[in-house]
Amino acid sequence: MKKSIILGGAAALALATTSASAGTGHQWADLRWDIGGATPGADALQMKISHVFAPPSGTGWSGTWDKYYSQAASPTQRPGALEKWQSDFSTDLPSPIVLTEITTQSPRYVDGYDPETGDPVTNAEVTSSLCPGIPGEVLVCSDHYSTDVGWVGIANIDYDPSTFHLLWATARINDSYFRDARYSSAYDDEGQREFVMCHEIGHTWGLGHLDEAFYNPNKGSCMDYTANAYGDGKRSKDNRDPGKVDYEVLLSTTMYGDLTSTKGGGKKGGGGRPGNLDPFQFREVGAVAPASAGKGRYGEIVGFDSEGRPNEYVKVINSRRAIRTFVTWARGYRPEGSR
Repeated sequence: MKKSIILGGAAALALATTSASAGTGHQWADLRWDIGGATPGADALQMKISHVFAPPSGTGWSGTWDKYYSQAASPTQRPGALEKWQSDFSTDLPSPIVLTEITTQSPRYVDGYDPETGDPVTNAEVTSSLCPGIPGEVLVCSDHYSTDVGWVGIANIDYDPSTFHLLWATARINDSYFRDARYSSAYDDEGQREFVMCHEIGHTWGLGHLDEAFYNPNKGSCMDYTANAYGDGKRSKDNRDPGKVDYEVLLSTTMYGDLTSTKGGGKKGGGGRPGNLDPFQFREVGAVAPASAGKGRYGEIVGFDSEGRPNEYVKVINSRRAIRTFVTWARGYRPEGSR
């Protein structure tokens, strides 16, 4: 019988304030859910994930993002992001992630945190507009957050800098860009919706961006920025789904490789077990943090996308808590702090 490691019924990520570009594939700094005490080949990382999606007000639109989040695969339907990330449907590599989907009950009240400021919220109703950070959970939300905020998707994670363990994670999708007539021609199609849902949820596992240029050829991963999620079937690949490179990083020695079989010939690296896949040269966990590029909207700016826009921030709450934010800005939007 397969043994499972259940971390408070949820997940715990590990994060250091290191740059995701420092020889790590596209692991987001040192983020990962805590797998302490796992038995190789016997355990699975069980993630507690819930969602709340609201149709944008004033549009007359009655649909939601549900099918992009989760749906059963069939000959006429592609799987949602949950099925994509927890099962290997596109490569020959396993997924170390087992998801427990929690249907958001209404009303549901929790003690949690504001995902941007880190301020505590007490007995707050879980809504798509608030999308609170719930200790031990991943919460995925969509709402009409407006085009004034400038972001299409945003992921926030609260972590303990002394252990690099995540305390909670949220991912929000801004439906304003998919419904507003000024932007819908660029965003409102099935492929783009699939891409952004897969992308933002991918951040909550600890993955960063594989590539941050919109108009170069797709690399075949939803963690790669794209202006055309479908690609061209030739040089530019399909970016709607996780790719082999994503599973390689998830199964590497600095992420979840210890949860996989010890059999096989995966490369050693970072002190990992022989069964772990590790095609990258990893640095030690807790390496020197990148220099701050100044204050930004969500804290200290510690990363920029290929267009010179700050897209990674760290906000220190205290010695045991910090919030890291990864932003996918709308094409053409220039936030404060841009180069």
